[in-house]
Amino acid sequence: MLSIASGITVAKLSEINSSPSGPFSIYSSSMSGMNEYILIEVDEGDNDEEEVITTKLHEFFFESLNAKGLVSWDFGDGNSATGLITSHSYKDAGYYTITATSTSSDKIEQATIIVMVEKSGYVESDNMECTCSPTAKSTIINLVPVPGRVNFEGLVTVNHDGSSESCSLRNPFQECHLRVIIEYTTDGIVMEQNTIFDDTFRVNEKIIEFNLIDFKTEPGESVQIRLETDQLRDWHKPSTSWTMTAPIW
Repeated sequence: MLSIASGITVAKLSEINSSPSGPFSIYSSSMSGMNEYILIEVDEGDNDEEEVITTKLHEFFFESLNAKGLVSWDFGDGNSATGLITSHSYKDAGYYTITATSTSSDKIEQATIIVMVEKSGYVESDNMECTCSPTAKSTIINLVPVPGRVNFEGLVTVNHDGSSESCSLRNPFQECHLRVIIEYTTDGIVMEQNTIFDDTFRVNEKIIEFNLIDFKTEPGESVQIRLETDQLRDWHKPSTSWTMTAPIW
């Protein structure tokens, strides 16, 4: 057994089915992984929110089988390593070709595999403020796409969060009002908008689904979600979660 520093224990496949005369090959503990992006807006009462961003990168473990000499690794993203066993994490979502080269006095052998990295995102935004407040504002959630063609699937969840009466107790003239707008930007400038929800509601939790299928961006292009509320006495806390597939061209 191989004990990894992180506390994960990986069974050495070479102990199971490797033979001295077998072909050189490589093995990965997983062929796909999910990177996590988390952003929490922290408001200390001055309406100048601090963004606390956490990223968790999936770690792949690789092992060479039947190597006849020194093994060098090319992870397909500009990084490399040497050794019979190694690990690597990818910063960006995508498909990556890993090439291992076994070099001995007799010959040079190569083996390749392809792994896929997808991405999940979660943003907990500060309260959306109502129009009766002098500090009323929109809430922007950047979906952080990568260049290429991807699919997004996600949820915007808006919860009642304030000292006013419950949303479910409001009369028809005071129902909560929310707009959810998908915006497409180029170099930070909004080029196109698509409103996917613009209505009132009387529940303490409202969930709006969104999907972007076969969505393609070029360098400098991005997509974001804008949340707006304009109903008096409205006070809600939104969170947005989504997954993004590995990009293809």
